[in-house]
Amino acid sequence: FHWSGEYEVNMNNRRTLNTVLGVIEHWSPKLPGDYETTPYVLLANIAPPIQHAVIDQLERPKFIIADTMDLWMNIMLPELLRLLKRVDAFVLNESEAHQLTKEDNVFAAMKKIHKLGPKYIIIKKGSHGAVLSGPNGFFIAPAYPLRKVVDPTGAGDSFVGGMIGYLASAKGDLEKNLRRAIIHGTVTASFCCEGFGVVATTRATRQSIDLRVKELEALARF
Repeated sequence: FHWSGEYEVNMNNRRTLNTVLGVIEHWSPKLPGDYETTPYVLLANIAPPIQHAVIDQLERPKFIIADTMDLWMNIMLPELLRLLKRVDAFVLNESEAHQLTKEDNVFAAMKKIHKLGPKYIIIKKGSHGAVLSGPNGFFIAPAYPLRKVVDPTGAGDSFVGGMIGYLASAKGDLEKNLRRAIIHGTVTASFCCEGFGVVATTRATRQSIDLRVKELEALARF
């Protein structure tokens, strides 16, 4: 689909100008056979019926993360609410959490969202990082301190992509891995913000990602 929006001087705030669904409006995905047993699944930001169609083709994945946006809350809320009962983790930004729950406080919003189904909730807060809520309480991750933000479009997708990538490669305790996955997602998003499109992201290396992860660990340690 095609999205256009306008950012304020504070790039944490944006306004959607137009969304065109395009081909996804009537698209139904068919997974290749070897994808059906994927253990870690990311349902990226797309229409809830399509996300449901993907889940229907999966064979008992270990962990499913779903992303969303305000448009689906506006036009497909019942399908989105049904989706929340089928996923392990739900990712949304601060304004979307308010829209869904009518709560201004993210912690109050998370409590309401848990009642809708997800065991884990991650709320993205832009330059203020991200908050995880799960069975063992909260985890607050800082954002990587960028001195210049060129364009944050796609940062949320980069965040959740980096997160599921780390989670799928890690072994051991799920919640500990999920916390580290959020840090890796934050770092991935930081590269996205440094350029238009995927230009800056393509320059990221394993070494540069690991360096930023270590810098975030040092910032948050006390």
